[in-house]
Amino acid sequence: MTGELIFEIGTEEIPALFLSKARTDLSALLKSEFENSSLEFDKIDTFSTPRRLVAHITGLPDSQKDRVIVNFGPPKKIAFDESGRPSKAALGFAKSQNTNIDDVDIVSRDNGEFLCVKKELKGEKTSELLKNILPKVINSLHFNKTMRWGDIETSFVRPIRWLGAVFQGKKIAFRIENIKSSDFTFGHRFTSKKPLKYKDWKTFSGSLEKNNVVLDPNKRKEIIENEIKILAKKVNGKIEDDPGLIETVINIVEHPTVLIGQFEEKFLKLPKEVLISVMKNHQKYFPVYNSKNKLMPYFIFVCGTPVKDGSVVVKGNERVIRARFNDAEFFYAEDSRVKLSEHLDDLKNMIYLSQIGTYFEKVKRMEEISKALVKELGLEKEKDDLKRAALLSKCDLATQMVFEFPELQGTMGNYYAIISGEEKAVSNAIEEHYMPLTRDGELPLTTTGSLLSITEKIDNITSCFIAGLIPTGSADPYALRRQAIGIIRIVINNNFNLNLKRIVGNSVNTTTKSLDNKKKKDIDISNSEIKNSIISFIADRFKNILIDEGYTNTVIDSVLSTGFVNIVDSFGRIKAVEKFKKQKDFEELAVTFKRVVNIAKDTPKTKLNIKLFKDSSEKKLYKTYSEISKDTEKYFEGKRLNSESDYVKALNSIKTLKKPVDDFFDSVMVMDKNEKIKNNRLALLGEIKELFFRISDFSKI
Repeated sequence: MTGELIFEIGTEEIPALFLSKARTDLSALLKSEFENSSLEFDKIDTFSTPRRLVAHITGLPDSQKDRVIVNFGPPKKIAFDESGRPSKAALGFAKSQNTNIDDVDIVSRDNGEFLCVKKELKGEKTSELLKNILPKVINSLHFNKTMRWGDIETSFVRPIRWLGAVFQGKKIAFRIENIKSSDFTFGHRFTSKKPLKYKDWKTFSGSLEKNNVVLDPNKRKEIIENEIKILAKKVNGKIEDDPGLIETVINIVEHPTVLIGQFEEKFLKLPKEVLISVMKNHQKYFPVYNSKNKLMPYFIFVCGTPVKDGSVVVKGNERVIRARFNDAEFFYAEDSRVKLSEHLDDLKNMIYLSQIGTYFEKVKRMEEISKALVKELGLEKEKDDLKRAALLSKCDLATQMVFEFPELQGTMGNYYAIISGEEKAVSNAIEEHYMPLTRDGELPLTTTGSLLSITEKIDNITSCFIAGLIPTGSADPYALRRQAIGIIRIVINNNFNLNLKRIVGNSVNTTTKSLDNKKKKDIDISNSEIKNSIISFIADRFKNILIDEGYTNTVIDSVLSTGFVNIVDSFGRIKAVEKFKKQKDFEELAVTFKRVVNIAKDTPKTKLNIKLFKDSSEKKLYKTYSEISKDTEKYFEGKRLNSESDYVKALNSIKTLKKPVDDFFDSVMVMDKNEKIKNNRLALLGEIKELFFRISDFSKI
């Protein structure tokens, strides 16, 4: 095909986690390099298997188009003196352009006349440009983890074993260290040993297909999904949708062969989460469910090699999963012999954070934080269950099952708490306190679980901030951003009237008190600084969530700038201001308020004295303000949690101040010569400003 480029990077097996992103990055890098080199193209398609990244580009020209490059130099007024002789600046520019000063042009631009050199560049052949472009693309591919191999300096996600590049049927010669490009590819590792020569996409893809490589991940997906449905149906079962597992499996095989295996029904007595974890997380198998969504004693798996006798492969996988289930059965039996609470002492030997202490110290802190939390929210009925759940929340980390299968933390705590005779609210909370597991993951279903989740996340964030383990840029190894988002979502979902400053302050004080003197010396910031940093950190996450949901940036800032104490309250004010902003007279009200703020800002607060009012407009403004302030006080008294509708009502009441304020400005000079009158008028405007500020700083909208 005219203008066709086939580019292949052959490697050892690339981890499935990296493969999809690498395919996308390869396309983006090629597109960028072509554009930078003025090479037009029709289409870039990228493909991948565990052993290769491939790009198929069509419509590339034989060479670049001829083009003119214009380089501008210094202005004419400094390039020549009064007699027309060139200055050092002009001579230097000519020299830098490899030309004579007599060949330099003078052109007019918007901001004056400048020296100019125009160069006609003949387009280079595409085949020559590719010799530089392709190695650059390889070296620009970014992976979170890379490695070096042999004696070479180049690093890549896995060792590069071959490079292929063919443009218009001819090999493009380049090299990466000791690896030379060729016009050969390789088929399946175990069924095709010889190199396969190609000259175009038809021979390239055809050779791979004949040699057991399904290059297109979408085709592998189609094969896998179809075969899974057929095999599940044969045992009257079904597979749950699991896009993540499907993508992983697609990326670990070059030639999908789908098979079904069986295990003993006795293992179904184990917690289903254990069986599912073994199958999905450890073996990359697909569990099979019946019509009632109960696990069946079957699993479906994808083999990456063509097989003549599938039964041999099935038996091998059945032996593997049987061994894993036997281990799990043993762990479950052994763990169940001991009450969950008996693992508390084990936590004393398990480090949570080296700068902070052990998991035992952590659960004791969580006990204290949970006390403050239920008191703050008026949920004293949850106190005993929450305290017990906080104490036992990390005990399953000391069990054999969780040691072997860490992803089951919390889940096994629930099972072992039930076996130990704990209250259902306690056992549920132990499992739910890790939730949500992802940014948009499922939230705790119970009140106790929600409270324990907030408790644990507050302690995690506080501990990391005290230890100096604060997220920077994209780095967030302790997932503190996700945990802050979890707190916000749980609080809003439960409509918790939570004073964030008090609960964070309690957590900071509790943590610092628990540290020994040596660790305290390592903390070089005060408790108040830590508390303020945490509040700001949570506020930033809150803002990001609302922006993602479509709320206006200026509205969010106008509310948060007046203080971020109560998540639900701030959310209610933001929703109210968004709604209020849509009223037709909002802009006029905002102008009036901005005028109030501009005059009243940075003035010392003085006591308002109604006896100093001289003009009727002052008296009328004060009277209206007093009535509105009294009328809206119920929305600000702090004893109840206000809703969006409450704040809309308050705003509609406050906006009646507009005319009295305008009349006031029209009738009096605020900055009166009499100091007492001036300060009194500023005090009145300050009171009005503060009334608005209890909802939003409208000057920011």
